[in-house]
Amino acid sequence: MAHVVPPRPKATPRISGEAVALELERPLAAGLSPLRPLAAHFHAPEGMILLREPPDLIGYFAGNLGSLFMEDVFSYVLSGIRSGQLVIQHGSLRRTVSFRDGQVVFATSSERYERLGAVIVQLGLITSEQLTHAIGLVTPSRRLGQVLVTEGTVSESNLYNAMTFLVREVVLNLFEMMEGNFLFLETQPPVADIVKLPERTRDLVIQGIKRGEATNRMRRLYPEDTRVVAGALAVPPGEEALFARVRHGVTLKELRPAYEGSIHAFLTWVEDRLRTGELVVEPLPVASSSLGSFDWGPAPETLGPEDRYNLLLSLVYRALQEVGRDVGMLSSFLDAPPAGLEEAYSGVTLDEDGRVDVALIRNNVASGDEALSRALTLEALDAFVSYALFTAQNALPPDIAGQLSLTYRALQEGLT
Repeated sequence: MAHVVPPRPKATPRISGEAVALELERPLAAGLSPLRPLAAHFHAPEGMILLREPPDLIGYFAGNLGSLFMEDVFSYVLSGIRSGQLVIQHGSLRRTVSFRDGQVVFATSSERYERLGAVIVQLGLITSEQLTHAIGLVTPSRRLGQVLVTEGTVSESNLYNAMTFLVREVVLNLFEMMEGNFLFLETQPPVADIVKLPERTRDLVIQGIKRGEATNRMRRLYPEDTRVVAGALAVPPGEEALFARVRHGVTLKELRPAYEGSIHAFLTWVEDRLRTGELVVEPLPVASSSLGSFDWGPAPETLGPEDRYNLLLSLVYRALQEVGRDVGMLSSFLDAPPAGLEEAYSGVTLDEDGRVDVALIRNNVASGDEALSRALTLEALDAFVSYALFTAQNALPPDIAGQLSLTYRALQEGLT
């Protein structure tokens, strides 16, 4: 399915003599006010940026996550030891991060699960009922944290720890974002709403990159159209509402809004529940005659080692096609290979039968030692096959997935 890029709202200049007016479409004008004028920054005839500037603005850095990764944005702030505020927005989602001399000191989010009240409940510091009561006492001059402390519901130290946890989570969750626009406004260091995180920002970025990689891996394994249903085991305490949604089967896309947490947390929960059996992947309906006639190809023992791996890749590929699943979940491995295999799979793609160019992989890992090159090629192929089989377990009917696993076992026995 082709990716459709939504049209961007436009700004049209109207020139009349000495006067110039800029007509903005409603999406652009929604947040504007005549009491807060904008300043224009020109970038030759090709572009202009309008900013609602703080009085101490030093500079800015803007772009979108289609052209830069989140770590690139943070690198800009860290390398210049900059202070200011980073704003990231995608649709209705908006996250902000405040920096002082290159270090994260605060963060906010429009996501409900990334708000102070939700986090304090999540950490077990108060109950949902206590939170509801406290929210009723909030006023423009009396924030939720102040209410919780003055009412004696939460201690100052617990409030600070909860806020530190929240800021850290907001920052880490930025790295699961694959779309959106960002704007960094460089200003004087903030003096209010500052917390001290347990790690330096550079270490936090490394953790964020790892979280982003883990999220992308799980996105590939569990696409939105994956259907899950409750298994035979007892429902875990506190998850009754979620399991009520999956009782008769539901796609992950339909289940996601019911889960209070980030994409990474949601997919981790799905993976954990699948592993322990509380959730089961529901196979797509297929005709039994189609499955019964599936061609398993030649016996692995009749082929050479590299051809055996390619055979199994082809079998998984054709099995996914047979049940109507997206074979792109296999190509995603090649688009972003695991750490250490990037060079081996450089330029490698799946052909129309689901096989890879073994000669190209062997050339990519060539070391001058033929035996070592062959071993590295087989190691790279085994990693891809392992990924393909894991995908098959979650996407294919049990009988087909089981037969693929038996074929893999026979392949491995022939290599020992």
